[in-house]
Amino acid sequence: MINTTQPSTRRRLNRTLVTLACLILTGAVFWQLLPKGSFSNDLARVGQGQATLVMLREIHVMGGDMVLAQMLQIHPEFAHVMEFLVVHTGHPDGQAFARDHSLSDGSLVLFDAFGEVLGRSGRTESPEALREFIAGHLKS
Repeated sequence: MINTTQPSTRRRLNRTLVTLACLILTGAVFWQLLPKGSFSNDLARVGQGQATLVMLREIHVMGGDMVLAQMLQIHPEFAHVMEFLVVHTGHPDGQAFARDHSLSDGSLVLFDAFGEVLGRSGRTESPEALREFIAGHLKS
């Protein structure tokens, strides 16, 4: 007598494992696309009595995520003197902000307490470069 159930059981197990692996991979990709920080996107905060650093984020472009990580790293040093905001191009306010300031993913605009632009920067290369950009413009 030939046992025919073993190959179909193995095939079902393989199919289940492949499906599970695909779900895990898809979940990991979506996890990476989630915002990494909890910075506000409320542009109404600009010019409200505190300096503000605004970063433009385009979710479908890689690079701004590095600047966001840098912002998260230096945030504790500057949180008492300035506000950190991240605006997304997926929102009309973010699109208008990008257009008004000619920005691309990861670009930064530093505003003074009255909403005047102190400086602009493309993607910074390191937390130290971001720290220097902020400190250099806040002192002027």
